[in-house]
Amino acid sequence: MAAPTFEIFLGYFDKDALWVEAVRGLGAASKRMKERAEEFPGPYFVFCTKTHTVLASIDTSEQEIDPLEQQKNSMRASA
Repeated sequence: MAAPTFEIFLGYFDKDALWVEAVRGLGAASKRMKERAEEFPGPYFVFCTKTHTVLASIDTSEQEIDPLEQQKNSMRASA
């Protein structure tokens, strides 16, 4: 019996997700999702079309620092 196929998406489950590829087997799909996230940072998730559930997710987006927080950190460093 063949392993089930899982869908990998770029984006967030509840908003504007973009289909990336289908991968056979949950372990392989999770691994491929992480590879994609390293190569092209962003939020990704693995979706099971059979159960309509998100089984894994990762977000490698660069987090922006709040400008006020950045200024505070700069002031502390120069003190």
